[in-house]
Amino acid sequence: MSIEPIQRVHKIYGYLRVSTDEQAKNGISLHTQKREITDFVRRVYDCEVDGFYTDDGVSGTIPTLINGEANPDRPAMSQLLNALEEYDVIVCTRLDRFSRSTTDMLNILPFFDEINATIYFSEQFGENAVVSPRFQKSRGLETRFDMAAYQNKQMMTQLSSFAEFERGTIADRFASGKLHWAAKGYSIGGCAPYGFKKEVEYHGNSKRRYSLVPDPETYPIFQHVMKLHNDKKNKKSLQKIADEINSVYPGAKMYKEKVKRIVHRKFQGKQLLENCA
Repeated sequence: MSIEPIQRVHKIYGYLRVSTDEQAKNGISLHTQKREITDFVRRVYDCEVDGFYTDDGVSGTIPTLINGEANPDRPAMSQLLNALEEYDVIVCTRLDRFSRSTTDMLNILPFFDEINATIYFSEQFGENAVVSPRFQKSRGLETRFDMAAYQNKQMMTQLSSFAEFERGTIADRFASGKLHWAAKGYSIGGCAPYGFKKEVEYHGNSKRRYSLVPDPETYPIFQHVMKLHNDKKNKKSLQKIADEINSVYPGAKMYKEKVKRIVHRKFQGKQLLENCA
């Protein structure tokens, strides 16, 4: 499904990308990628990489091109695309390091075709280039239909789709993980909800999380709000709850929208409703 690499080479570049510290822990750190690319180039071309372009902390969902031009939001990728010349070689470890979008990969293929560049994804395809320069065909059907180019495009579509699906799976896992910790009374980002404060805790491998614990000053007010809201016999509007809170706690500065945020917050800490029934 791939075409053979050509021997005519101008310069060889490596492209590295990592979006989060978590990816580094999973074995795809910048150092790991650089070592893989360096070893690959030495093995295949018996030389050193001419230069590395590194997007550190940049998501693979950001397009490489916008309206046919290099996207400045992918700084290193943008520099690489602008630096490429005919017969240059790009080596990247995996497709998802390059891009996690099927559309993006298909949009950038013509760019490499036009400048006769070669692209390798060393971990996935080894010495089989995914994109290679084309040369003038002699005659016959080859001049009208390039089977290798067609196969490469089909392969890229399938692999990019898989990378996009994998990104969705990771996002789902991440969301599920956040809900798991939220249900146990931990902060999942942002300010602590009304009535609580953050207290740092350390879990395995020094993983830091913030537990939501009652704030001595505002937790009694939070309890009072929840009791009024949960009183089915004497149901009060949000505005009336705010008015009653302000009469009991003059410094609370409660208002309708503030009450709404308090009572509709799904996870409020370990003691949510425990003492508010």
